[in-house]
Amino acid sequence: MLLGFRIANHRSIKAEQDFDLRPVYRKNETSIRVAAVYGPNASGKSNILNGLRFMHDAVTEQSAEWRGTEGVPQQPFMLDAESPESPSSYAVDLVAGGIKYSYGFSIDRMRVTEEWLYSYPSGRKQLLFERTGAKFKFGRAFGSPRVRLLDELTPDNGLFLSYAARAKIEEPRTVFDWFHRSLWFASDERANISQMRHRTMEMLAAPETSERIRRLIRAADFGILGVERETPAISIERVDSKDLDGDAARLTLEPGGAVKVLHSGERVPPDLLLQIHNLQSLNKSVLFEHSGVRNAKFPLEQESRGTRAWFEAAGYLIGALENGWTLVVDELDTSLHPVLLAHMVKLFQDPDANPRGAQLVFTTHDTSLLGRHGGDELLRRDEIWFMEKNGNGESALFPLTDFKPRDGLNWERRYLGGAVGAIPYVTSSGMIDAVARGEGDS
Repeated sequence: MLLGFRIANHRSIKAEQDFDLRPVYRKNETSIRVAAVYGPNASGKSNILNGLRFMHDAVTEQSAEWRGTEGVPQQPFMLDAESPESPSSYAVDLVAGGIKYSYGFSIDRMRVTEEWLYSYPSGRKQLLFERTGAKFKFGRAFGSPRVRLLDELTPDNGLFLSYAARAKIEEPRTVFDWFHRSLWFASDERANISQMRHRTMEMLAAPETSERIRRLIRAADFGILGVERETPAISIERVDSKDLDGDAARLTLEPGGAVKVLHSGERVPPDLLLQIHNLQSLNKSVLFEHSGVRNAKFPLEQESRGTRAWFEAAGYLIGALENGWTLVVDELDTSLHPVLLAHMVKLFQDPDANPRGAQLVFTTHDTSLLGRHGGDELLRRDEIWFMEKNGNGESALFPLTDFKPRDGLNWERRYLGGAVGAIPYVTSSGMIDAVARGEGDS
């Protein structure tokens, strides 16, 4: 469970921004389940999530890869003279295995300048390790000879946490596993969409989760009666070797995903069987049965963008609720109807649907989520954040609770009216002047 994230000197973020997810009004809860970030285009909303993604990747993958390079792929604020020469910092507070941890690091273009890990096993801060450059300080319960050997093996541009976790040191491994297993990201990037679709298709094929995927698709009211996963057909034909131009075998992918195998031997070569298996796995398709005068089935590619987006999100959505993940989504409203978004948010807020405390952290432009649904406010006052830039190009993050909001107000109308800022200042006259012909136009 994510309790908070702090970031400084990353892309459009210069001064430290504190994304504190501890509840303001419900003191019996450890962390809020939903956090929505609003703001105009180019305000830096995506950068706050990108910074968390950078930290995730550095812990789980990239810091090991940095070892073979000279330096660190820092992404500092570039609109002044000092920031590109200053460290960037990233820190999280989280709960894993029932214990609170605080972990963070600072980097410049060449190395990790600082790194630290603290635990709070009984509510009191306990040092596990601190690092300043190449110098380490270990807590009494943590500094074994094995741990001290690791500090010598950790390169200047590598994270000690990652190396200690791979050496199966308990506390670093717990924090590493939270990043690796419990922090998930979704976006409209092509590679990420492919990963999301693949997970949903895997869950559709698994007996224990397939019906939950189908129910979630049907519940979205797309007019879909059923969803099934289809494996491409395979045809194997033995032919004369001269028809293969001297090759022993040949494999092709036919229109519609069918696999065709031609071979001239007594049996299909083992390496070709492996290729067949891989092609089947990669080219399994999904068919959606639609209701009508005559029910018909359509492949995913022929479905609307909204249906595709909901299908792609379904695996991550069910996985998060089932496992208590923190799901981080950039521009949640892409291709999805506001009513559908509202129900997605409610899933994370509802204790029956979300018994493991999963979290949904997202950016959006959909102001309808700020309004009331069924007479009740959908996003609670401490679940709403805003991002805006100042005249120097610096992004600032602030919560609605800074304004000490009264319960029951219509925050959609107030936000669009400029009551809290973080909206684009655009005028009709400015737009008209921009496109109108004037002197100097040819």
